Amino acid sequence: MKQIYSTRQAAEKLGLSPDHIKLLARKGLIKAQKIGHDWAILDLNYTRKRKPKEKRK
Repeated sequence: MKQIYSTRQAAEKLGLSPDHIKLLARKGLIKAQKIGHDWAILDLNYTRKRKPKEKRK
């Protein structure tokens, strides 16, 4: 059985803010389901994808 996390729990596990977790859920970047006003995070498999830094000229 898979564990379900609150946005706060997921944020602590991933080292992100709860607001950022909600953003990822809304964008479909993490598996989550909206329950009322809150999100249930179904899977913590998330890899940060950062844009490469541009070199200054």
